[in-house]
Amino acid sequence: MKWFIKCIRNYVNFSGRARRREYWNFVLFSFLLMIVAMILDWICFGQSSFFYGLSGLFLFLPNLAVMARRLHDTGRSAKILIWYYVIGFVWTIALIVSGASAILSGMGAMSTGFLVLLIAGSVVFLVWGIFFLVWFCTEGTPGENQYGPDPKQIEE
Repeated sequence: MKWFIKCIRNYVNFSGRARRREYWNFVLFSFLLMIVAMILDWICFGQSSFFYGLSGLFLFLPNLAVMARRLHDTGRSAKILIWYYVIGFVWTIALIVSGASAILSGMGAMSTGFLVLLIAGSVVFLVWGIFFLVWFCTEGTPGENQYGPDPKQIEE
């Protein structure tokens, strides 16, 4: 729990490094918080996602920050994370526009262009997600790197 609180306190700190323990504890407690929010929504509102949405917004910046610091610990720039979100946003907009134009032209939502865009983008994000998973599971570079001192040495 202390790692989760540490990440919440450093919610806009995109510099430095984060250990695997810090990152994965944050992921665990974020997941548990989102489940609690989902249960609260179900109990209070039925189908609503009010608490779930608030929790997601609350955790968005701390999640980005700890992912950036985790990438720094493995010696990688957080710019790749920015590109991931920018390309994901552009892909989502392209899907919306492609689907809407297919519907408006009377072809239906399953036009060939829409399906190609959907499948190609899904494959790209799946592969990219696997790379992130591997990087987040990889041990950090020992000693100091360009992003700061080794967090393991600071803790011990």
